[in-house]
Amino acid sequence: MARLPSWLDWKLTAIIVLVVVGVAAVHLAVSQPSGTGIHYEPKPVEVVDHTEIFKEHNITKYEGSKTCMECHYDEVIEVFHSAHYQMAVIQNDIAGYAEVLYGGKYAYNDFCGAIFWRGEVPINYIGKAVLKAPPPGYEKLEGKFIASGCSMCHGVSLGLPPEPEMTREQLENIDCLVCHSTIYRGGPIGVKQGFRILYKDELGRWRYMPNPNISIDTLAKSIVETPTKEACLACHAFSGGGPGFKRPNLDPSLMGNVDESIDVHLARGMNCVDCHHAEDHKFPTKSADTWFREDGEVPECTDCHGEKPHMGLEGWIINRFHHRVACQTCHIPYIARNETYPTDVARDWREAEFKPEAARYEPKITLESYVVPVYRWYNGTRKVYVYPNPVEPDEEGRIIYVEPLGSRDDPNSKIYPFKLHIAVVPYDSIHKVPVPIKVGIVFATGNVEAAIKAGAAAAGLNWTGDYVTLVRYMQVNHGVAPKEEALGCFSCHGPTIRRMPWPELGYGRLPEIAFISISALLVAIIVGIAYLVYRRLRR
Repeated sequence: MARLPSWLDWKLTAIIVLVVVGVAAVHLAVSQPSGTGIHYEPKPVEVVDHTEIFKEHNITKYEGSKTCMECHYDEVIEVFHSAHYQMAVIQNDIAGYAEVLYGGKYAYNDFCGAIFWRGEVPINYIGKAVLKAPPPGYEKLEGKFIASGCSMCHGVSLGLPPEPEMTREQLENIDCLVCHSTIYRGGPIGVKQGFRILYKDELGRWRYMPNPNISIDTLAKSIVETPTKEACLACHAFSGGGPGFKRPNLDPSLMGNVDESIDVHLARGMNCVDCHHAEDHKFPTKSADTWFREDGEVPECTDCHGEKPHMGLEGWIINRFHHRVACQTCHIPYIARNETYPTDVARDWREAEFKPEAARYEPKITLESYVVPVYRWYNGTRKVYVYPNPVEPDEEGRIIYVEPLGSRDDPNSKIYPFKLHIAVVPYDSIHKVPVPIKVGIVFATGNVEAAIKAGAAAAGLNWTGDYVTLVRYMQVNHGVAPKEEALGCFSCHGPTIRRMPWPELGYGRLPEIAFISISALLVAIIVGIAYLVYRRLRR
């Protein structure tokens, strides 16, 4: 075979290199982050030392809001009326309802069943569960304390169920320092580390008592004006029964020093309340699957980053053509972005498994890390199963628990990321409602059937062995990744990656075909130019 002349050999090689570099440049131009970010100065938490105040008022022990009311009566009333305490607030964004009082006090929870039946009969709110029937090999764990109920987090209370009528007893039922201390904690940490002691009062009611052995001077020096992220995460990082189980990208890795690969905002010194501003102890949200529809401004990414945060060629494309895509969609590429704290994607209450690390039985739970979100349109309204209204499962045996509403044709809709959670739960086929589960019985004995029957009896329901699958879309708002890890164009529009469900979003295959065609055209143009140059040099 004849060799190319030496002059053609090096020129052709150079042209090929230019073509390859050009193609690579095009790929990089549409795949690399273009945002500039913002400069954030961490705000130190302001400690409000109460040592002298406590001495002045002869306060020698902390007893919750009873201790605080003399000076902070108005604030205690605010908390009493808040969703954090009442566990319910008026919802006005649920399809089919002009308004409905709803929240954790009334809802059926796809993770743990119902806290109350109809907001009145306690099912799992408070109690003392100890391991009663350990499997062979774990007999030494028998009698170990394992749980005190949903009240560990729900209600920021000292154990009495929240009531709508404001009484002195209710006002003294608030545990102020679960939020306003740098050391005292609520949630599972508060109970298991002895900050809050479970006991029965003189009426035989289970209550929490702030540990009297914690020095009042120590507590006085720990009081803060606004909560730290550690105070918030003591509950929110452990919801659903375990670390990181429930809320997407909220887990114990956010406590203390935070790695930027987990959450860039908290890694740079932010606290939860920097975004979640409260007025009168009310925290507004609008996530599809949360209930805190309190008065106030809901934070938006654009509040800090502006409407057009992206720069350069790709920035122009994003700013111009992606106004229907929520910031979270590109900037939170995964849920549970670490192996230490996988997230709960499915829960099956038909069977129980013993978990030695927790010293208790639990339903069968599927935990996963690096979960790719599902993507749906969301316009600020949602479909919600309002419990305990009668509901028929679909032909696949499913009930939609929460689903965002919106469409391509709705100008108020954007594409958001969601964690899809499914749960198999007991169902009363006569009354057409899911059946509450006495979770403490499962934890203590592993006897799921007994737990369901006890829950049914407490609610006045019938259970004959039927189950349904609850489907919940959980909006992903936390865990913003470094900008280098944000999704690029090829993450959704590439020839092989299928992250975005274009047909389900109403686009068919057009976005993929269009982007691949444009990419191919650019490559063809570059190759064509290279060929013309080559022909010209050859003359």
